[in-house]
Amino acid sequence: MRHAVEAPGYARFSPQWIVAVLAGWLVTTVVCFALVVYALGPMLQAGDQRAALDGVRADIDKALGQTQSLLGAAPPSRPAEFGSPVAVLEVPRLDLRQVVLEGVLPGQTAAGPGHVPGTSGIGQPGNAALAGRNSGYGGPFGRLGELRPGDEIVVATTQGRSAYRVTETVRRALDETADYGKTANDRLTMVTSASWWPLASSQATVVTAELVGKPFRPTPQNGRAEAQDGRSGDTGAWASLLLSLGGFVAAAAGATYLYRRWRPVSTYVITAPALLTLAALAATSLWHLLPAWS
Repeated sequence: MRHAVEAPGYARFSPQWIVAVLAGWLVTTVVCFALVVYALGPMLQAGDQRAALDGVRADIDKALGQTQSLLGAAPPSRPAEFGSPVAVLEVPRLDLRQVVLEGVLPGQTAAGPGHVPGTSGIGQPGNAALAGRNSGYGGPFGRLGELRPGDEIVVATTQGRSAYRVTETVRRALDETADYGKTANDRLTMVTSASWWPLASSQATVVTAELVGKPFRPTPQNGRAEAQDGRSGDTGAWASLLLSLGGFVAAAAGATYLYRRWRPVSTYVITAPALLTLAALAATSLWHLLPAWS
């Protein structure tokens, strides 16, 4: 009996091979996710911080120039735009210096700590609240639990410089009424996730600090929606996740086929850039679905 001869270039896809390939791509996806957030993320955040620092410095210089004019500085007529820089935060004990942005959605906290909408303006009367990331994108608030009563926190806005003294550092569930609500004193509330785990949202590290001296004049502030508390993700990221993940799966399938049928080096040169780009986009979109303070 004559045996069948396989045609040149024929590639047999056994069940074991398919399982191994799927497992390999799954591991690759998870690794890309971690690299984007914990390796590439800090670099992206540093770039965003440099751009935001230039912006807030320009705003401060402009406000200073207006105060020295005959007419004086005109009071703001509307709240800050979401994602725009509103203050420079310095915490000497933590060797921390960050530009604070308006808003606490994941895309905003990826660039730096966010001012919680609906709370008082920073350095102004009442309770100004900030939410920042614990571990992702450089984790600027990752060491928040190290603050102790008496530690100094300094913020600079277009109105001037304000100093706060830490009164309490606790780990507990976030209480929106107490942490983001109105207070009898003028204070700063800083919150982050109590865990490095990206999905954690039940426990928070909460630091409260009391304003030293008199507050500046209040200015218009944005209202806060229910999801703008730092614990929620951005549901609008689903569309970009599905598109980028679908493209990644298609590119991975094409790359796997070409590796079996073509020269590996040529296949790598052609497919690697597309795979890396789509993996980064998918990881970024997936991270935006997770709590904004992670």
